[in-house]
Amino acid sequence: MESKINLENKITIEISNLSFKYPSTRKISSFDQGAKGFKEVLHEISFIVSEGEKVSLIGPNGAGKSTLLLNIAGLQEIKHRKGQIKICGTELNDKNIYGIREKIGFVFQDPNDQLFSTSVFDDVAFGLINYLNKKRDPRAKDIKFIEGRVKESLAKVNLKNVENEMPYFLSFGEKKLAAFATVLSYDPEILILDEPSSNLDPSNRDNFIVLLKRFDKTIIVATHDLDLAYDFSERAIVLNGGRIVFDGNAREVLKDKDFLNANNLALPLMFRKYNDIPN
Repeated sequence: MESKINLENKITIEISNLSFKYPSTRKISSFDQGAKGFKEVLHEISFIVSEGEKVSLIGPNGAGKSTLLLNIAGLQEIKHRKGQIKICGTELNDKNIYGIREKIGFVFQDPNDQLFSTSVFDDVAFGLINYLNKKRDPRAKDIKFIEGRVKESLAKVNLKNVENEMPYFLSFGEKKLAAFATVLSYDPEILILDEPSSNLDPSNRDNFIVLLKRFDKTIIVATHDLDLAYDFSERAIVLNGGRIVFDGNAREVLKDKDFLNANNLALPLMFRKYNDIPN
């Protein structure tokens, strides 16, 4: 099923016939997809995301969700992909990959992959200072400006008075929020989050959903949390076996028990608990 694209909004992400393969160390049989020595993970993926759209990318383990997100963000080797990726109208290639990345804030599933400094302040400031230096913006050396932006970014994710804390000693939920703040600091046009609610307790999870809804940005979230997808997004893209098997209304597909079961997914917990699917 195709989604309805709002043509009044500009296109921020355009994927055309995207395929991607990883080098493989195992023996490739004649029945495997892709060239010898490679495992094809994505197959002919095409879709468009408009400015301000909030999209949930769902699918079973191994469906290709994280690989797709990494390709969109320019974090996978271009030589292993076919097809076209356009970000804000510009085709992603080896020459402009670093400029494209500045338009995207990518939040990894494990916040420890993003937090590496000795203080929360330094982590949140790192991306901002790098961004400003690349733009030759003199504010990169303006301590007061940097301090203000760091505090503002942390406040947006409901983290206060943690600037001087070591990330190592934060709770996992706090680390998730701090990692989110690291990308908000340089105000990217697109936010991409990989499993943002994983390992969060119910309170932090609910707060995170509220937080995501608050941002007026293009957001793509890859998640196994189908309740989050139902609450957060109007549109869902379902991947299975590296292919899109659904692209349309999130609330419709997440109530379709037969479709979800056929794609190794289950109803959101809110429906399984009460065995009551709203119309």
